[in-house]
Amino acid sequence: MSKRLFVLLALCALLPAAPAVAEVRTFALDGDEAALAARPQAEWVRHARVFEKRRDWAGLLAWGENWARGDPDNPLAWFIQGRALAEQGRYPEAIEAYRQNLRLAPGDVFALNNLGNAYRDSGDSRAAMLAYRAAAERAPDYVAAWHNLGLTFYLAKGDAGVARALDRLHATDPQLAAVWHALALEYAITRDERVARDALRVLRSLSRAERKRMFDILLETG
Repeated sequence: MSKRLFVLLALCALLPAAPAVAEVRTFALDGDEAALAARPQAEWVRHARVFEKRRDWAGLLAWGENWARGDPDNPLAWFIQGRALAEQGRYPEAIEAYRQNLRLAPGDVFALNNLGNAYRDSGDSRAAMLAYRAAAERAPDYVAAWHNLGLTFYLAKGDAGVARALDRLHATDPQLAAVWHALALEYAITRDERVARDALRVLRSLSRAERKRMFDILLETG
């Protein structure tokens, strides 16, 4: 996601929701590409938030499809579709929507995180961890990617898998072992945000080479 798109999205979060559901519904999803393309992006995002708040996933999907019809190169239009499809349990379609988002905006860590969620919910924990890894590599301060990676690793590997990974990490770098124990085991069990914050503080300070070494060990651990 470009900086410009991120700023617009952040600004829209400050806008009030539409005053009434009826007004939201008056925006005709009529397939008129010229009219669709002419709508300001902030308007598209604002009304997508209304659908999301109401948990109207079918409405959100139609909104995203119509946005993409008028502006197919806008990654947010595909992000919205992925969000709606995943909430409906249509994971293969959600994965494809997020992948299209990432083809247009390869650095979009929010799409990478949600792509990981869709893979995880479809039963592909390894693909999920690779997506979370990519998000964490691009944005080491992005807490959700680290949390999801740790939780998915624990749920996929169990106590025994975590123990094997810790043994290998400890042989390489005891600090990495301690941090991963906190994130993938202690936090997964206790959900204590203080544990996660302390672990993430260290993880964010690692060099790219150190993070790569850690990821390689984790993803090779059976």
